[in-house]
Amino acid sequence: MNILQLKELTDEMMNLSLNKFYDFIEIALDKDLSELFKVQAIREMSSLSSITIDQLTQVLTFEIDELKGLKKSLGFTTSDGNFHLRLGHRKLLEHLLSLVQAKKTLSVNNRELSNNFIENDIEKKLIELLKHQTSNLSDGHNVPILIPWVINIFQNLKTTKNKYSYDIHIQQFALLIYIFGESLIRNQEMRMIESEFRFQLIKEHLKPNKCNYVFIAEDATSSICRIDYDATSNSFIGFSSPLIDGVAQSNFFQTENFEQLELWLSEIDKAKFINLYMLKSLVLSDPPFILTAYGSNNKAKAIEILKRWLFIYHQCLIQDIHVIGFSTDADSRFLRAMRLCSRFFATLPNFNILKYKDIFHIKIPKQWSWFFMEEQQILFFMQDGIHIATKFRNQLLSETAHMKIGSYSIDIHDVFDLIELESKIEHTLIKCDVDPKDRQNFASCLRISSKDVLNLLEKNEKATGTFVYLSLLRSIIAGFIERSTTIEQRLFHIWTVVFTFIKNKLPVDALNTFAFNSQICENTFRIARSLSGSFSSNTHFSVKSFLKRCEKISIINSIKNHGGQIGEYQFYFPQHHKNHKDTCTYSIDHINELNLTEIDIEIIIKNAFEEAKKYVSMVNMTDFLKAKNIYTLSSLSTFTRSILNRSSSKRIDYTIDNNSSDEDSDEENLYSANSMSDVLNNEDQFSPNNTDDEEEEEENVIAIDVPHTAQTKLNGCRIYDKINPQQSKKYFGIRIGSSYKFIHKQTSCWLLTTDKQRL
Repeated sequence: MNILQLKELTDEMMNLSLNKFYDFIEIALDKDLSELFKVQAIREMSSLSSITIDQLTQVLTFEIDELKGLKKSLGFTTSDGNFHLRLGHRKLLEHLLSLVQAKKTLSVNNRELSNNFIENDIEKKLIELLKHQTSNLSDGHNVPILIPWVINIFQNLKTTKNKYSYDIHIQQFALLIYIFGESLIRNQEMRMIESEFRFQLIKEHLKPNKCNYVFIAEDATSSICRIDYDATSNSFIGFSSPLIDGVAQSNFFQTENFEQLELWLSEIDKAKFINLYMLKSLVLSDPPFILTAYGSNNKAKAIEILKRWLFIYHQCLIQDIHVIGFSTDADSRFLRAMRLCSRFFATLPNFNILKYKDIFHIKIPKQWSWFFMEEQQILFFMQDGIHIATKFRNQLLSETAHMKIGSYSIDIHDVFDLIELESKIEHTLIKCDVDPKDRQNFASCLRISSKDVLNLLEKNEKATGTFVYLSLLRSIIAGFIERSTTIEQRLFHIWTVVFTFIKNKLPVDALNTFAFNSQICENTFRIARSLSGSFSSNTHFSVKSFLKRCEKISIINSIKNHGGQIGEYQFYFPQHHKNHKDTCTYSIDHINELNLTEIDIEIIIKNAFEEAKKYVSMVNMTDFLKAKNIYTLSSLSTFTRSILNRSSSKRIDYTIDNNSSDEDSDEENLYSANSMSDVLNNEDQFSPNNTDDEEEEEENVIAIDVPHTAQTKLNGCRIYDKINPQQSKKYFGIRIGSSYKFIHKQTSCWLLTTDKQRL
């Protein structure tokens, strides 16, 4: 066979490999060229499409004893050491490589043509099918939206994702779905009413993963101080919700009196914050559930917070749902409530905290002098790990705080020196990592406590104090936040939950303590702000607008909770690039094979104490602690317990537990709050037949006299002479002079608001 006579390679030739490939080269080209391919380990014909002659013969330019015979038969070596391939061999190789490249190009083109033909054929048949299905329409202009939709889809398939475009009809259709979707939201039973706890929906939310153990997260964010009228609940939203036994009251601000609203606006605090409660199953894959949200002035006391937690705990228990604990930020009122509930050197003499049946009983070994928790617990608590880490960082960056550990100072200038004197490759720090104004920069916590930074600080003896401080920050992140931390490593920080699991009180998912934080609340706030739209500069919200956005978030989470599965179809949701792409289940996989005992825990805690003693030694505090007789674990535990038992450290609250009487008073409040609503719901009062008689209509209107000074404000407002009786709840009846008028309650809110509504 003469390769120079071939004009095209067959598919069979392109698929040659190994011995068949070498045999073909030997027959079509030359035996020596076949040997060259073997030397270069080229085993397939198709691989020649990306190889040049110079690459193929490069090995012959080196002085290799085994290739001297092959070099002599294939070419010449000049006096300067350069190798020149014989012209005949070069022509054969050039022709072979050109044939392979031509075949490869033809194959790619044929594949593209085939794909285009298939796509065009499918598109054409789909459009013909849709037109056939609608051929019986009398109006030829009634073309279904599916036709331009199909055309648009196939047009986008031919380009990259960043160049997708959408037909004007598709854009208008999307707008219609967005507008009409509000009615679908109302039909989803996901309505959010301020201060109303959605306990009745929790069971359905937890059903897919069959886990009845949950934890609750609480957080607050700033809101726009604006009063709005909610027609669904016939109440005014935006006031600071009143608390009864710590529980915010829903539908509290309901009135049919214009003057009452005016009085509220002048005397009642407007909500400057939005309190949000989120429920999260212990199963990591479950999305969070919005339990309730309400406006607040952020003045709740610790005992009110505790009563609210117990109310949530009890109501969930009625639904056979076990709340294992709460997570919040490091607010002092929350910390006090945690201490009171766990009785951590705190007492409630007049409050029976252990009256519920679902109590955790933890048998504490006598030798555990370092374990201060009471044996009986109703709830566990976790401060938000990210808040703890950022506060730890902010203390280091503070211009007023001067910290010292042992004989060494803790100084942020040690980190500044790294940035100024060391290469960025060594520490990867930037100046914003040490900016005190950015107080919520958790990424900075990760960088300033990284192994590279700690290694550099450890080499500088003057920075020993800063090294120890940042090492502790690293331990906080590893123990409370990082998902990959093993149970043994995490045990030093959160052994309470681990020990409870060993006693078979909690499911294995309870060991994923890194998920017990209030970041689910923070994330909900971020999502709610993002719902303002891409082109809106207003990312803040009032209480009412936040509740509306929560309804949409709840629907999305509900769909996610079923794995995006709707019948036979499944939705795939985009994931932000900053989020972890995979959920780390190392802790659970590891604990399934782990058999921790009390002795194992003791060993781990003692090892952790020995590690802490190393830091103490580094800052020259060993002699001081020995002199004070607090250098051993037992002596230090005894000293710490005595300090916490002092009256100045211990917390005592004499609040009386009066839940039984509270239930009666709640019923009375409910009756008084609904009494006006019962009057308005009287069918006879707003019967359409009564509108014919002007005198009867006047008697049925709850009207007030508007002072002359207030009448001037009504200019520009919509005032109605008559309204639909079925919509009467939405209006105030007012008397202007000698005539009766109606003004919408939302208009009244706008009319009576005098200050600027912004943060």
